[in-house]
Amino acid sequence: MSTIAFHPSGVAHPRQAEFTILEQLLAIPVRSGADLAELASARVDVSVIDRLSERGLKSDELAFIIPRRTLSHRRQAHERLSREESDKAIRLARIVAQATATFGDQDKAMAWLRRGLQRFGGRTSLDMASTEHGARLVEEALTQIDEGYFA
Repeated sequence: MSTIAFHPSGVAHPRQAEFTILEQLLAIPVRSGADLAELASARVDVSVIDRLSERGLKSDELAFIIPRRTLSHRRQAHERLSREESDKAIRLARIVAQATATFGDQDKAMAWLRRGLQRFGGRTSLDMASTEHGARLVEEALTQIDEGYFA
């Protein structure tokens, strides 16, 4: 059996643009999905909510992560988000990062995330992202758009 030499193409990691945006949103280096799982277990700082807001998300779009009153309490007590809240925040950051990388523009990404889509029964991608299963469907749609399968 012959061996074939591997010659790297020089093409960057296909998700590098997404990981770069995630690094900005989460304020940690992101090299793989394992980094995100570890971060969720370690619990993220409440400042991730601020960075998501700076990306254009409104407070009512962030409310599924943590109720406003609880967020206010966490800020005053200098507490981190719970594991469940961290998981939700990372999930939303993943969706925002993938949409921004797919559309190449933050405003276009936010417009798409807020538009009701027939494939989601008229619900928006942001609404779908409030559950893990819904977020996976949104990620699938974004992958299809990025690869030219779905418009």
